[in-house]
Amino acid sequence: AVVSTQSGHYGRGGRYINNMDPFRDRPLKTPNMQLVLEERSHDKDAKRKFYVRVGARLGHTCLSLFVILGICLNPNSSIYQAILHRDYFELVVFVPLVCIAFMLYFVASLMNPGFVPILEEENDADQTTLIKSETAYYCRWCDQSQPLRSKHCRECNRCVRRFDHHCPWLGNCVGERNHRFFIIFLFFEDVLILRCLQLAWETGRESHELLEWLKYNGILLICGIILILGGLAVTALFCCHLYLILHGLTTWEHVSHHKITYLKKWPEDSTPFNFGYCKNCWVFCCYCSIQNWEKYIRSLT
Repeated sequence: AVVSTQSGHYGRGGRYINNMDPFRDRPLKTPNMQLVLEERSHDKDAKRKFYVRVGARLGHTCLSLFVILGICLNPNSSIYQAILHRDYFELVVFVPLVCIAFMLYFVASLMNPGFVPILEEENDADQTTLIKSETAYYCRWCDQSQPLRSKHCRECNRCVRRFDHHCPWLGNCVGERNHRFFIIFLFFEDVLILRCLQLAWETGRESHELLEWLKYNGILLICGIILILGGLAVTALFCCHLYLILHGLTTWEHVSHHKITYLKKWPEDSTPFNFGYCKNCWVFCCYCSIQNWEKYIRSLT
């Protein structure tokens, strides 16, 4: 039943309809359930990625502190004895090494790896002009043009300039801006691991009984296993990246050479970005400004 009044009437479901409203016959807007579900799924995915990044950084920090303190707080370690007897020479070498390794990790992990700015959010005229430069590459996820040597990272949900790889250890991409810090971090991490292995070896006690030996050296054994596994991984990663830097490649370009449009016409063992060992190292380490690879490719053709 419909109850009418002078100014309007009540329709089905108790909805009041104003007779003077020119839009009274317009249907009510109902939300698109597919869009709502997609937004909820996107929010859940964003939360998951956030927790993964935080977990990776906390995991690295806690594991590193466990190994370092597990060795240094052993009464037989040279670091413990140096603290006890105020021998600052030993500490001056070891403590800065630990601080530099942690600092480089968080620099590489937290800094912008070279995200391509989204036009709607970017007001800088220079960067906007850069994105609007002539390019044949387009990112359907970011819905904008993609600079040469860039790739969309699904974990970060952004395009990254001179994309190398997404590092779960850092919880961040390795790209044009933080790649050099990542390499320096690997070097200092390797040096720190070797120093900790040396300390663990010197700190261990000898014993003829297994249970007594494990009682004194159990923590050192666990730390040593972690250091050996971590050292092998870090050393292998550092050597691989050093090889790629010398040849002017990124990890993504090396692995997906046959799939990348601008590399398909080049042989597997060559690339248009190889300037020679010395210049490759100089460009990687010292060239800090954004590089226009499109202009360089056009100069070759």
